[in-house]
Amino acid sequence: MKTTKTYTDDHQVKITAEFEQELLEQYKRRAARKIAKSTRIPGFRPGKAPYHMVLNHVGEASVIQEAIDLLLEAEYPKVLDQEEIKPFGPGNLEEISSYDPPTFEFLVPLEAEVTLVGDDKLDKEYAPEAVTEKEIEQELERIKRNFADVVPADRAAQEGDIVYLTLTGTDKNAEGDDAIVVEDSPLQLLIEAEDVKRPSEWPFEGFGREFIGKKAGSNFTLEHTYPEDARDESLAGKTVEFAINLQEVKELKLPELTEDLLKQLGNYENEESLREDIQKALQNRKNADYDEQYYSGLVDELRDKSTIKYCPQQLDETVEDMLHQLEHQLSHQGMDLELMLKLRKQDKESYIEEEVKPNAVKRLERSLIMKELTRKHELKIDETALEGEIQVVISELIHSGQLEDVKKQLGNKKFSEQVTYEAIDRLLSKAQFELLKSLANPDIIQVEAPKPKKVSSKSKATKKENAVEAEIKEDAVAIETVEETKEEAQE
Repeated sequence: MKTTKTYTDDHQVKITAEFEQELLEQYKRRAARKIAKSTRIPGFRPGKAPYHMVLNHVGEASVIQEAIDLLLEAEYPKVLDQEEIKPFGPGNLEEISSYDPPTFEFLVPLEAEVTLVGDDKLDKEYAPEAVTEKEIEQELERIKRNFADVVPADRAAQEGDIVYLTLTGTDKNAEGDDAIVVEDSPLQLLIEAEDVKRPSEWPFEGFGREFIGKKAGSNFTLEHTYPEDARDESLAGKTVEFAINLQEVKELKLPELTEDLLKQLGNYENEESLREDIQKALQNRKNADYDEQYYSGLVDELRDKSTIKYCPQQLDETVEDMLHQLEHQLSHQGMDLELMLKLRKQDKESYIEEEVKPNAVKRLERSLIMKELTRKHELKIDETALEGEIQVVISELIHSGQLEDVKKQLGNKKFSEQVTYEAIDRLLSKAQFELLKSLANPDIIQVEAPKPKKVSSKSKATKKENAVEAEIKEDAVAIETVEETKEEAQE
């Protein structure tokens, strides 16, 4: 076998492989025997027809095609081995340039390559902010609102009130029926404090505070220009004028923290113990948000400095994964991708090119950076830690009431595998975060990462959703279920 190779700019390789003519003849005879077993040839039992009779019955072209299929199935891996190629996925037979001698041209996507640069020069202080008393007060007020009395207010709206309104939204750059982007809709909302961030507020952040100083019966308009990546995709990139009718203003009468209310909130003995729990919950949330931004910032710093090569097929897979995730999210909103694109007046091809693919590039490159960082620094997971995390995953399923449904859906063996993969993914994500933090803060005390017997390098390195895992109190039922699952995994 003679082979030559040429690398392409999109991280693939073209390989020309020339085989001995005798090899093709051998595979032609194997192909004839295979065809004879599945084809009825008069005068012969299945598989017993001589070679020349098979050729006469089905034609030499059919035998050659089957022979090539058999040859490639057996010899293609040897081609890759001879040229020391590490493929990302299956190659493509581009051309049969000759049958005598048999010569084939393949295009093979290559496994991604990362040249990591800058991991020894990361410098970013790790300094999450502490929860303030003001934030605790705001959260305590939010809790009280759930038990507040709502009474009409015969005055202008002010901070902390609830307003009832109707609004219609019109695209200023469209005409006719196409201009109506929000039908005449009723809405009620709370006027939050000025320093409270509400990025998910609809129709836009800060909308509620526009009602301060206005009385019931007021009619007015507001104009807002949405960015291209707006949360509400039907409004993205549009300048919308909202016609508003303020129908009613109501005041919230917040309750005192009485003994009865403290019991309703969780059997708290006093206000101080409630505040302590609020402080812990807010701090965990604030730490998680900070960790996510800190982590992403460091990964992107490495991404900008490093050399990352990958084939188009790998990016296409990432795009498909993102589209599947989007479809799943839309299904919970009673929509699908087709309807979403119709509302946005956008075709699927342009949506993928302009919005999905740029995010897919970022996701893929972050993942490849973390995979290489994990390999370079030999991040591994201790078997004991893995066992503990498996118990946590199962306990979460128990407390959510999903354990039996998931086990029934997957079956015992697949259930054990999925739980183990999830546990590995979580522990690896934690270890990656701690590694990045220690690299960026070399003066902090570094704890050696525990090492396991096995770690899958295919774990999703980008899965860094939360840095602080919820603590789960295991009960007798949880322990029993964990032991049962271990036994099933061993069977």
